[in-house]
Amino acid sequence: MSELRLVPGAVAVWAVTLILLLEGPVVLAGLVLAAGCLLLAWFRQAGQVLLTGVLGVVAGALTLWRQRLAAAWDPPAQLTGTVSAAPVRLDSGGHLVRVDAPGHPTPLPVFTDQEEAAFPAGTQVLVEGDWSPAGRPGLGMLVGTGQVHELRGPQGMDLVAAIVRRSLGAAVEQAVGESSRGLVPGMVLGDVSAQTAVERQFYLDTGLSHLSAVSGANVAIVTTAAVLVCRLLTLGPRVQVAAATGALLGFVGLVGTEPSVLRASVTGLVGLLAVLGSTRMEPVHGLCLAVAGLILWEPDLAVAYGFALSVAATAGIITLHPLLYRPLARTRLPDILVRALAVAVSADIVTMPIIALMAGEVSVVSVLANVLVAPAVAPVTVLGLIAAGLSLLPGPLAWLPLKLLEPCTWWIHTVAAWCAGLPLATVPAEPVWVLIAYGWIIAGLVGGHTWKTLLLVLGWWVFSVRDGVGLPPEEVPVDSLQVHVVEEAGQVDRAPPGTQVVIVQDPTGRPANRPTVTREGVPVLFPYRDGEVTLHVDGTQHARDGRF
Repeated sequence: MSELRLVPGAVAVWAVTLILLLEGPVVLAGLVLAAGCLLLAWFRQAGQVLLTGVLGVVAGALTLWRQRLAAAWDPPAQLTGTVSAAPVRLDSGGHLVRVDAPGHPTPLPVFTDQEEAAFPAGTQVLVEGDWSPAGRPGLGMLVGTGQVHELRGPQGMDLVAAIVRRSLGAAVEQAVGESSRGLVPGMVLGDVSAQTAVERQFYLDTGLSHLSAVSGANVAIVTTAAVLVCRLLTLGPRVQVAAATGALLGFVGLVGTEPSVLRASVTGLVGLLAVLGSTRMEPVHGLCLAVAGLILWEPDLAVAYGFALSVAATAGIITLHPLLYRPLARTRLPDILVRALAVAVSADIVTMPIIALMAGEVSVVSVLANVLVAPAVAPVTVLGLIAAGLSLLPGPLAWLPLKLLEPCTWWIHTVAAWCAGLPLATVPAEPVWVLIAYGWIIAGLVGGHTWKTLLLVLGWWVFSVRDGVGLPPEEVPVDSLQVHVVEEAGQVDRAPPGTQVVIVQDPTGRPANRPTVTREGVPVLFPYRDGEVTLHVDGTQHARDGRF
């Protein structure tokens, strides 16, 4: 099992950092590390004991040092910092801006009610507002609320990335249809600002939201495309590696140096180093190096669900894909479909428990949706990057690649909308039940009962739909409740005692993708902004168009 020799070190780095960021005592982190080292010593792995111990101690020391820096940092009345990532639009109409502050070890979240906050990464800003405890695990102990003012635009590669985003966005607006305008910038550059709340909810409900984030998959597609071009030109391995390296650097330059981009690039860089050194680096080695290196560089990743999902999906594909491919191949389905199904199921198995822990529900249609869209992902990424480069040149040169990829983005959008509309697209779930269900599925596939397992899953779905499992509880008519109507959202708190539902007539703002309630738990409806929203006997709300 030499391919697993880096796993204990990566686990030690993650575990020690996680305990400290969850405000666990240093003694607990030390005991966990010591227990791991003693277990390795029991199996007579002296080298593993040394490596794991050193990595765990280094991770703990770096985390403690950064925690002390964050605790000693005193926010000024007017903070001058640099935007670390593109602002995130909130359902309330404001934005979340992450700002790198001098002397603080991690970006600070700043909530602002500004409708316009188009600050590209690298923008120098002035923050005026109040600071309060963050109330979440991580190095950042404070969160800001106030106004953000631009002082200076981005510089260097951040400026290049901002220009590319603007030019591609303008080209997409002119060249493709409405269903593709949000997907192209999202799949190519990770820019989801053009996606509506309904579209984002479609992708979440169908397990396709990863397509709108720059990930290791994007890096793999870009570098693989460069290698294939070199092979078609009969160029040697060294030239292939050089071309892949250049493609990776160019990709990072185009999409920007945000943390998510750098995390995805590290995975690609590990693979390239393995090829450059003419070694047979196991995929698990690359994953362990990426996990340990990234957490040492950015400890907050240890408590980030997105990072856990990425690592789990990669590990699942590495370990389970070969195991599931063989039984699925016996179905005599086309090989390309079998491979896509094996990859989707492998990633789904290990990420579903995390999603259940995070959201309390899972997508039942994620495997189906990912298999259906798999052939369209690579063309969108490659042609989209070509269009991004051409959009910087005078004339409508980006029109042709955008038109070529539009059928692919239309297909992805159509699959997401169709799958999200299926009965039981998402169901409430607990992590333990997800593990049990998938355990039986794996046992059935590996045991040679492939068709029986697939038919059993299909039968469960049909039975659940027939019995209404997962459907919303009985609806409560709004006219049977004590209703209070206000003109603006700011008047909601003035509702008289006994109010059972508040209706806001203000139509401004973007539609919300989650229910709104008062501090007392009274439902707040925005019929002229969100459309029709129903109330149910269990206290939940459901939008007719499926946003929540």
